[in-house]
Amino acid sequence: MSARAKSDTWYKSSCHIKTSLWGKTADDLPELEPLTSDVSADVAVIGAGFCGLSSALHLAEQGVDVAIVEAHEPGWGASGRNGGQVIPGLKILPDEMVARYGKERGERIAETAGGAPQVVYDLIEKYGIECDLRRTGWIQLAKGPAGRVTTDAHVAQWGSRGVATRTLDRGEIETKVGTSAYASALMDERGGNLHPLKYARGLAKACLSLGVRIFPQSPAVSVEHDGAHWVVKTEQGQVNAQTVIVCTNGYTGSMLPGLSDSIVPVLTGVLATDSLSHNLKNKILPDRQGAADTRRLLSWFGIDSQDRLIFGSRINSQQELIDEANFGFGFRRMREIFPEVDVSRVNHLWTGRVALTLDHAPHIHKLGDGLYSGLGFNGRGVAMASMFGKVLAAHCLGKAGDDFLPLTLMPKVPFSRFRGQGLAVALTWKRLMDAVRP
Repeated sequence: MSARAKSDTWYKSSCHIKTSLWGKTADDLPELEPLTSDVSADVAVIGAGFCGLSSALHLAEQGVDVAIVEAHEPGWGASGRNGGQVIPGLKILPDEMVARYGKERGERIAETAGGAPQVVYDLIEKYGIECDLRRTGWIQLAKGPAGRVTTDAHVAQWGSRGVATRTLDRGEIETKVGTSAYASALMDERGGNLHPLKYARGLAKACLSLGVRIFPQSPAVSVEHDGAHWVVKTEQGQVNAQTVIVCTNGYTGSMLPGLSDSIVPVLTGVLATDSLSHNLKNKILPDRQGAADTRRLLSWFGIDSQDRLIFGSRINSQQELIDEANFGFGFRRMREIFPEVDVSRVNHLWTGRVALTLDHAPHIHKLGDGLYSGLGFNGRGVAMASMFGKVLAAHCLGKAGDDFLPLTLMPKVPFSRFRGQGLAVALTWKRLMDAVRP
């Protein structure tokens, strides 16, 4: 049987978190009960991913009474299924931040966004979170001239602001990444990587230690204001709170009409091998950085603490089904970049939703007096969602300054009801442009 034929047997499992490598290797949480009654809190948080947990934790540190309602379990969504790369900054570079927000505020936003990984590192250290953290830097790879424009701009713009970042040539790429598939790259020393579900569950345990109430299996079905406070209704209960933070990102449903229309949720497919051979584990990312490329249909990859290759790429589907049609693109990309890796060694497949925005920046919305949301992390959720939690907590406390993204009204993606068809066209166009202008 061919390696490809062997791989076909892996495509038929469920996409629930337990099929992911992270789900199989993370410690369990303490047993938590769904919300089955009416409770009150100072702040209600909807969603127990990085952003919601960070928001709750930063509020609880200030003595605020917080209740979290979560549709599944802490870390169930993209927070517990992503690549675990701690990436500094936004998709847009510092000069663009200055152009958008003005010199003074743009520079403060750049500094805050660039420091987002430190929020992660500080939380891990403060609460003793065991999540396989490695502060080894982050590598971004360029396939051709168009990609090199991006990496060169990153190095120049962050370097001019005193950040330890540099260009890697082909020889260094082969040494540090273990592939000849890219022409140039950058190294940003601020980055790192971790086990994302262990981190999410560690944040949840830290929240519980400070008295935060977490209600799993309690999807919010509506958010309403009764004149005195906000009411977050679930299927079996409700939370009455003065303030509400919505942290549902790529899994935003219909509880707040229009919020899901402000983002474009795109599925990422992830492959994970078993432990690599001695030769390959010393060749592929030997210093254990996380890596991603600049292609329009990007790929990202890393090595976990047990020397498994974790490889992610976009898939041409909006259905979270594990089948050959969804993951074929990822298998082809992995073979292109790391031809020595035997695809028959892939034994974990899963998917997760990335929330994209049209302006490539996340959004902090004020949806009403005491009603906030943070979403649209554009594939940089580990660091940025953790940072957003800190910022959203500051807004709730009335202590937010002007050193980060401004509060905005809720924008809408044009023609959002057609985004499924539009996404298929966009993916086809991006594949073409990756081939023509890498």
